[in-house]
Amino acid sequence: MWSKKPIGRFFAGGLPDFVKHGVFLISSGNDSFFTTIADRGRLRYDPGCMMPCDARSRRAMQFFQEQYESATEHAWDQSNLLLLIDNRRILHARASAVQEPEREIQRISFHLNNEAS
Repeated sequence: MWSKKPIGRFFAGGLPDFVKHGVFLISSGNDSFFTTIADRGRLRYDPGCMMPCDARSRRAMQFFQEQYESATEHAWDQSNLLLLIDNRRILHARASAVQEPEREIQRISFHLNNEAS
């Protein structure tokens, strides 16, 4: 799902309170911590590593499942396509690559200055 709007205005009426305040446990290798989906103006949601800890977080999982079902799929209709995603400002997901063993995902991190170019 793509939008240049600030988080919260992307969804009609803004993000519901249960999305903002539901608590999740994130398990990431040796590191585990508690967090919410909305944090400092950014979103974090990965059902693969986020376990809901309360009723609000369970409702948030349902909310994002509904959003996923209405998302637009990117068409990989040419070779050598590159897709850049601001991981904390764009909600995105990827489908299974079992049938595409040549598909490769690489993470690159950028730090951008806010200076005008």
